[in-house]
Amino acid sequence: MMNTLSLSENLSLSRAITSVSCNPHSCRSCLRSKFRLIPAVSRRIRLRTSLPAVPGLRSSLAQRPVSVPAVAEHKTTQASDEVEDSSQVQTLLQWLAIQGVEDLQEEDCKLGVYNAEKGERGILSLQDIEAGTTVLHLPLRLAITDHTQDHESNDLVFEDAPWSLRLACKLLREKAKGSASSWHPYLQVLPQHVPSPLVSFTWEDMQAIEVPDMIQQLHHASWLLSDAFPRLSPEATGNASREDLEWAVSIVHSRTFGTPAKEGGTAVHMLLPLVDFLNHSGDECECFPGDRAVPTANVRWHLVAPPTENPSQGFKMHLVAREDIPQGQELLLSYGDRNNDDFFLHYGFVPLRNPHDDTVLFQDLDEALDWHYDQFPPEGLREEAARQLYQEAVEAGLAQEQPPAPEDHLTASMQEQEQKLRVYPGALVDGRLIAAYQHLAKSQGQEALSAVAAVAARCRQLLAAMTPLPDDLKALAADPWTEQDDRWYFVALAQHYGLAIQKQQQLQDAVQSNIADLPTPAESMSSYADAQQSEQSPASEQSEPKGVTTAEDSQAGVLSAAKRLALTYRSQKKMLLWDVVFSLQP
Repeated sequence: MMNTLSLSENLSLSRAITSVSCNPHSCRSCLRSKFRLIPAVSRRIRLRTSLPAVPGLRSSLAQRPVSVPAVAEHKTTQASDEVEDSSQVQTLLQWLAIQGVEDLQEEDCKLGVYNAEKGERGILSLQDIEAGTTVLHLPLRLAITDHTQDHESNDLVFEDAPWSLRLACKLLREKAKGSASSWHPYLQVLPQHVPSPLVSFTWEDMQAIEVPDMIQQLHHASWLLSDAFPRLSPEATGNASREDLEWAVSIVHSRTFGTPAKEGGTAVHMLLPLVDFLNHSGDECECFPGDRAVPTANVRWHLVAPPTENPSQGFKMHLVAREDIPQGQELLLSYGDRNNDDFFLHYGFVPLRNPHDDTVLFQDLDEALDWHYDQFPPEGLREEAARQLYQEAVEAGLAQEQPPAPEDHLTASMQEQEQKLRVYPGALVDGRLIAAYQHLAKSQGQEALSAVAAVAARCRQLLAAMTPLPDDLKALAADPWTEQDDRWYFVALAQHYGLAIQKQQQLQDAVQSNIADLPTPAESMSSYADAQQSEQSPASEQSEPKGVTTAEDSQAGVLSAAKRLALTYRSQKKMLLWDVVFSLQP
């Protein structure tokens, strides 16, 4: 049961949202995937979406929400968080209507806000919406923003502070004002907890991640906060604690929109009320990594400049339907073409079937060549000749780099990310790594295939330090908190990768006990498709997938939220690594 609040009448309605997921139309019938050489791929971490630079935007954001009478705090005799939350959302909608959001003043308002049992929120359609319809017009003066010309932050926060820290401090300063803040109704509805590993993972939880690069990123992010907090004055943070700062940073990372700057980078980062209720739905592979990707978001956003004859109106964000949206369906926005690292680290969830995911093999070319020298030392070469050979390999790899576009402005952190060598869905490999290894192979009279074999050897090495992939997939399928459609999907993946790993004879002993009670590949995929088609059937009438323990059978399979998140994240990485290994299978 969900509370649905009409954006115009603030009515309490009961809504049920049908979970919609990608229904695969095809599946790889062969365990092999073609191993392709690609040039170095630019993996920029972008905010939500890519938009053209917006001239005049910074100056227009100097405005603040109009002053309105303070809204009395909601009092209730019911000790119910749900009632209190609904009241806070109602107050926010009333405040937005007063601020001039005309969509909330219409009697035939198209949108509603729902509150789910677990505390999640979202926006759904209250009537049929045609593609191309603008369903929301939000003035940007309602946003809490950060940009380089923000004099308040420039004065209060140390000079080299990242944008996320500056915006988090501004959020804390507004929160410290209480009801006197111009954004008080918005601050009241912000979640008290973001399930990001940055703030919710214990030491034991971090060990469950198993991906070295992500563990390193978590340690680095924690160090940045530890380093920054003593450098911030009480005036900068509103006299907040370290825990408060962690909360604010997690809010900023998980809810911020951004607009590109004309000179490159991001011009403005902003927290904008209501539109940040939208949940994510991005591109999805039809089934396995590397399969055809399809977009699943049904809305998009863009900025609209004020009319030249009335510039005082300021900029607005428009939310537009990308397709026909039937009544009762949730509005879903793509947060951007991000890898799962970004979703895991900052949002606290991991999208399944993400075609933009990747896995890091090496931090840079130097590490890759050091590893190659240790694993495959050159024969018959003196030290000086070997050093020259490996320097030439570095140059061969760097020759594959794509120079950044003139409009790109890479920060030191982004440059560090660009140096990492990765594999991508479909057994794609960073071209710099292949070029460097091919140069070594050719110089020693070896076939080019040996370069590919070296990459596969690195993948096997990383996998050997992790728990078996089928174990992760089966644990996720057995977890009672796993959604029904995802449960069938995990079973199909366990079957697919379990048999492939067994064929590789790498983890045969560990795999046999995990796949013995699972259906055949044809049965698992057929069952998965059937489950997708029977979504209208009551949940109580749907049978459980074969080989999966039900909640009634045992509670032993219940995963903690952190463990479930870690298993989902690491299983997606392992699939990418195994796909590279499978690509060499004869």
